Amino acid sequence: MNHKRSKNRLTNDLDSEDQDFEYDDDFYDSTFGEKGQTKNLNPKQVAFRRNAWVLGAFMFVAVLWHFDWNPMKAVYGVGSAITDIFESEEPSNISQAQSTSATDLSQLEYYDQIKDFDFDGSPSLQNTQILYQNEVTVEYLRDLDQVGFLSDLTPNEVMALFSNGVTTDYIEKLEELDYLDEVNYSGIIGLYANGVTKDYLQTLENVDYLDEVNYSGIIGLYANGVSESYLETLEDIDYLDEVSYSGIIGMYANGVSEDFLRQLHDRDLLDDMSYSDIIRFSQGN
Repeated sequence: MNHKRSKNRLTNDLDSEDQDFEYDDDFYDSTFGEKGQTKNLNPKQVAFRRNAWVLGAFMFVAVLWHFDWNPMKAVYGVGSAITDIFESEEPSNISQAQSTSATDLSQLEYYDQIKDFDFDGSPSLQNTQILYQNEVTVEYLRDLDQVGFLSDLTPNEVMALFSNGVTTDYIEKLEELDYLDEVNYSGIIGLYANGVTKDYLQTLENVDYLDEVNYSGIIGLYANGVSESYLETLEDIDYLDEVSYSGIIGMYANGVSEDFLRQLHDRDLLDDMSYSDIIRFSQGN
């Protein structure tokens, strides 16, 4: 019942021609049609507009009060606040742009320095990004290029060598031993990761066995502790060409000594014996 009276009172206020209630032009135009004819507005719309005007007036008065009722000071203060907002954002944007630009320029400079190296296929900006992101040095690539191994590698394979810590000195030693043509990049990683020394590789070359065994065989010999002296003894008694790397590992692991091998050689028994025969004979079987 009270709600109905409020609604009627609101409607009567709108229909009233009381001259004490003033409207500005915008409000008049939005509320009335031509020749003072009322548009179709419901009470909620009218209340909303009236509240908006009241809120705006309140904010205006609050700003004036904050600036000691000085309109010029209020305008200046609001303007300065807006300026500060934009100025505070500007350095961040500039800094970010400079950082990005520096990163891109560094990568482009990296590309310029390595693009003429003899890769397995010309390096594109996209695949050299792999090298750049993994911090593969220009010096590392240059050393690989100088030993003639870079032409056998893709950027991904170079990255794998570098990430596994394979030094260019190690690769240069393999080149010196003419073994680079016998092993791929994964084989080199395997040799290096299993601790096969350059001296051990040199010993295999000295006894003419390096060309007879693949990289997994070299790793097997080294991992099972087959000494350089043991290999040299097998070469001295002309038995190294007669036995595989697994046979050498078998004899060494089963305690066949260098002295026992020399005794068999002195008696001309080795030519008729396999490595398994030697193992059984050395054990008294």
